Amino acid sequence: MSAKAEPESRFLNASELEMVSFTQYAIEQLPIEQLKAVGRRLRQAHVRAKDISARQQREIRGKLDPRGANPTQDNSGTMAKAQVLHEALRRVEDELRRREEVNASTPSQATLSHHALELKLSSQTKQRPDPGRSASEGMQKKERREPPKVGTTKREVGRVSQAGKVAQARKDAAKR
Repeated sequence: MSAKAEPESRFLNASELEMVSFTQYAIEQLPIEQLKAVGRRLRQAHVRAKDISARQQREIRGKLDPRGANPTQDNSGTMAKAQVLHEALRRVEDELRRREEVNASTPSQATLSHHALELKLSSQTKQRPDPGRSASEGMQKKERREPPKVGTTKREVGRVSQAGKVAQARKDAAKR
């Protein structure tokens, strides 16, 4: 047993110790369904240990009557058990999150290229280009090569300007 596993075995019972050992050594080899099941069991055990620890804490402070034959003097073991279970649960959740990221990550450039090639080969496109306009179909609309101009032309600007000059000249001539 390792130095860390030895104190853990004092706090945990056999089934909890087995769950925690799964999360330490063989977590990457577990299938995702079994990993989720271990996570559920760890969560339940952690919640139970936290509840017991909270109850023992209230007994120590004198806010609750003792549950067993002897009143609780110390709840450090139960708190340590909850901490060990919390660490194991965190390892399981991290592994599940890592696996989701691997599955949801963006595909590689090679995968995208293979997919594009499959799409290209499966498409029903014409092998020859369109021959273009032909005389037998009659008159066709000719496409514009440049967009239409918006606004006034130089001719219109000149016409209005000249009309203003002529009007001012008439007005000046009438004053004399």
